[in-house]
Amino acid sequence: VDTEKKQVTVEAGILLADLNPQLDKHGLALSNLGAVSDVTAAGVIGSGTHNTGIKHGILSTQVVALTLLMADGTLLECSESSNAHVFQAVRVHLGCLGVILTITLQCVPQFHLQETSFPSTLREVLDNLDSHLKKSEYFRFLWFPHSENVSVIYQDHTNKPPSSSANWFWDYAVGFYLLEFLLWI
Repeated sequence: VDTEKKQVTVEAGILLADLNPQLDKHGLALSNLGAVSDVTAAGVIGSGTHNTGIKHGILSTQVVALTLLMADGTLLECSESSNAHVFQAVRVHLGCLGVILTITLQCVPQFHLQETSFPSTLREVLDNLDSHLKKSEYFRFLWFPHSENVSVIYQDHTNKPPSSSANWFWDYAVGFYLLEFLLWI
């Protein structure tokens, strides 16, 4: 961890679910995260995983350096200043250029988000997409297939302390485990 530069170097196989608490201990965070955290740092980068917000790039844009194991067994250090042509390609490589061993990520100071969500229609969101993108730092919507229903979600930085309106029984017991069971059936 380089707290001065706000950068962290990690093994490529670390899960984001394990990385985020470690960053938290140092007062750092990734500026943009995908909705799923049970994925590896290298997998997120290699597949071009993204999240939300017009102001933030995909997760690969947070990579400032990496170590690549080439097919012939050589190690290649890549960054904007070292092997820059490979660096740009390997940030979304789809597994074609070698095996990523380490990744250095540019972080930001730790922050909290306040979420606002509300129902809408697919047509309304698509017709006003530019407006939605500008109303919030992080914007996403969840479409319910075979319907016009969407859930619009805005997230913005806040100084308020973290809180949750989550209810374990409804959100996890019913909302996750029961749904998983029904999908399995």
